[in-house]
Amino acid sequence: MEKFRNIIISAVALTALAGCIRDEYEPCPPLAIEVTVQDKNWSNIDEAVAEGLAAAVSEDLPFRDYVQSLTYELRDLSTGEIVSSAASYSVSHDGLSEILTFPESLPFGTYEINLWGNLDPSSKSEGVSVPDNGTVSVTLHEDGDGEADQIYHVCDTVYYNYDAASFTAGLQRTVGCLLVDAVNLPGGIDWSEKDIDGVLGTVSRGLEYSDPVSVHTELDWGGDASAKRSMTCVGPSASENGTSLQVTFRDTDSAAAGDDATGIALMTDGFTGDAASGIVTDPVSLTLRRNELTMVRYDYDGQGFKISIYVDGNWETVHDMEVD
Repeated sequence: MEKFRNIIISAVALTALAGCIRDEYEPCPPLAIEVTVQDKNWSNIDEAVAEGLAAAVSEDLPFRDYVQSLTYELRDLSTGEIVSSAASYSVSHDGLSEILTFPESLPFGTYEINLWGNLDPSSKSEGVSVPDNGTVSVTLHEDGDGEADQIYHVCDTVYYNYDAASFTAGLQRTVGCLLVDAVNLPGGIDWSEKDIDGVLGTVSRGLEYSDPVSVHTELDWGGDASAKRSMTCVGPSASENGTSLQVTFRDTDSAAAGDDATGIALMTDGFTGDAASGIVTDPVSLTLRRNELTMVRYDYDGQGFKISIYVDGNWETVHDMEVD
């Protein structure tokens, strides 16, 4: 009898130690994912700061200072079923990260978390499309050709079990940034345009890019200036040196008065087009990368523009659409 009682006690003890049973009083640990921001500054921000072209942001700001809204899907990889999701919602707290906690009823298993940050519900970029193959994709450029929003993304696999219930996912910036520094400009310039050809306009989960597009932006300077710096967010280049940049500078006051658009004669170095269309600079070949500043300088010397690209710590003068 004593032996039989010991067997029963041992069986009960083994059952208690065997694992987590959700019907017991102590629930299994719920799946929790801490969402952080991995790309708070551009990858080469130190170079831009050293050149006096940009300022770094603090790495210790609240989460919402970098990412204002989140969209997510949690997919069960064994079935392909989306078990939890949230449309774009605003992040309003002052915490350094966003914690996603899922129901205790969620069974252990292997899941894929697919997160997007800064999808604007009022713009086309909020349209997260999910084709039959389950690939989530986002349009980066408003109306197909405008400047891109600073959309963030991370897609990761989580192996949820009793011993592993807490995970971290770091959001990465999906776009790059073109920084144009125009200096020593002739008098009267108060407007600029950028035509950027050959950047990728769609990003899918896992930072897979597709659909090359052309981007056109216009900037009213709000008054005449001899120097102007501007930043334009765009998708990465479709290939190495596969992006073409052409900048046009205008004097809108002269154009409105019926004069030529710049009030100066065009020289042969660094120009195409004619005076009536403004100062249309020669196209430049670039490689734009995700989370990187591409810095281009337009320096007018009275005879034309000297166009330089910042490469490996130096300003390299551009000739014939290539970097010397």
